[in-house]
Amino acid sequence: MMKVLLIIVVFNFETGAELATDMSFGNEPACHAAALTKFQEIDDQVRVEAMEVPEGQGMLEGTMIAYGADGAEIGMYACNVLRSTAG
Repeated sequence: MMKVLLIIVVFNFETGAELATDMSFGNEPACHAAALTKFQEIDDQVRVEAMEVPEGQGMLEGTMIAYGADGAEIGMYACNVLRSTAG
């Protein structure tokens, strides 16, 4: 069975960034939907775009940035398929 890991960071300028992880997803679309739902709790007009990662930077593949209605970044997330090392 495939497992997908959600890593999500919500930017909070009063308390600092909030990091959460969740490995309960069986596919990537469910993971992306959960991230979108989380950001919609902050701003119902959230817009999500792929992060432009400069070559040589150490970011997770598929990292997405969430923007609020005012265009400010409100967080970022990535959904990554976990590779089993069990034989």
